[in-house]
Amino acid sequence: MRTPPPSSSVWVTAFRRWTRAQDAGRILAAERLGTCAARVLGCTALIAFFAGAPGVRGLFALPVSTALACFLPVAVSGLAFCAVHAGRTRLTRWSWLWRLLTLSLSHFFLASLMALAALPGAFVLGVLLIAATALHGWRYRVTWREPFVAGGTLVALACALPLCSGLDHAVLFAIVGPAALFAELSLGALAVRYDQARADAERLRAAVHAQLIEQQERDVGQLTQAMADILRHHQDMDQALLHAGSAADMMAAFGVQRGMLARTEFEEQSRQLQDSLRQLQEMVKEVRAKGRRFVGAEPEAVALGPVLESVQAHVGLRFPDVDIHVWVDPPCPARALLRGGPLTLRRVVESLVVNACEGNGEQGASRVFIRARTEPLSGRLEVEIEDDGPGFPPERLNAPAEELYTTKPQGTGLGLYTSECLLRASGGLLHRHNGPGGGALLRILLPREFQ
Repeated sequence: MRTPPPSSSVWVTAFRRWTRAQDAGRILAAERLGTCAARVLGCTALIAFFAGAPGVRGLFALPVSTALACFLPVAVSGLAFCAVHAGRTRLTRWSWLWRLLTLSLSHFFLASLMALAALPGAFVLGVLLIAATALHGWRYRVTWREPFVAGGTLVALACALPLCSGLDHAVLFAIVGPAALFAELSLGALAVRYDQARADAERLRAAVHAQLIEQQERDVGQLTQAMADILRHHQDMDQALLHAGSAADMMAAFGVQRGMLARTEFEEQSRQLQDSLRQLQEMVKEVRAKGRRFVGAEPEAVALGPVLESVQAHVGLRFPDVDIHVWVDPPCPARALLRGGPLTLRRVVESLVVNACEGNGEQGASRVFIRARTEPLSGRLEVEIEDDGPGFPPERLNAPAEELYTTKPQGTGLGLYTSECLLRASGGLLHRHNGPGGGALLRILLPREFQ
């Protein structure tokens, strides 16, 4: 009987899964020091407006000193977070915990305003709290499986509840609190479904694109063969045209010896024959040029290093807890030949690296190594992607990718399938293995450019 994992391990896994679902680059771009300072000044001005503006002061009856004291923690935490992470491109696990603390403090601030304000204004602030939690639920993908932000909201409401001045405020908390949590979780679940739908659409689009490339490859092969057959006859056609031109010249010479009337008509026919032969020659030259351009078309040469580093940077922002390393063999100046150029190579490698980071949906990799070198035996270029995740199930190592099999609950199996289709379209191969120490090991073999 399999022993269930300890609860601490379950929560750690859920936290890692939640951080992987976040867009660290977008969060860092929004949490800049200037933007945060502007928010702090705006909130301070809002407190002053609620407490001192004529016609509004009686509606809220907000004690300024207490409200500012409740606002001070979130202001300090937000400014410090922006200052520490200025110029960074990734968030560590401790950074995410700090971010959760700042969000909880912001919810405590809004809940404390609702508790301190007079009842008419408390209703307005309650609506503001619900809107803020709903926005954070959408932005930070809060769900029942990863309820970390919602847990912070619940703690914030519990800490602000003692500030209530009467039973009416406690009743308001009993209404606004569940509504805020429901809005947060509902919008978060909707955002997750939106992300999944967008990812599935991208995978389907990539799969269709790969199939089109394969079909194009077959069509190119057939048309190339047809054009090659035509080109084999060009020599004979040139020879026939040469003979016809000589015959026309002889006819013109013989026509000179005939009578004046016959000679005029003969010369006209000879001129028409020569004009027709010249037109035919031009047509043959045009067909030959088109055929040579088509038959000589080659896949685009791609340098591996820049593409692999681009994948490392892009996937690293999406999975900040995963260490992604790129190593390109220095004596490997050759370039790969791929239909679609750098875009195709990036799509293949990025799809496989994302699969490694996601793992089986429950356990993903913490380290991914991308190595590129020249294969010593065949001379082809080889890209290895090795991770320390759960690896492939043994029964799936040799199974065809066309079956679109996946172990992830929300997966489609199109990542591996699309990658194999794109590689086959360029004459490449993809081999699947499990590493000797665990984890998956993928070997990509690519045709290379020979100079």
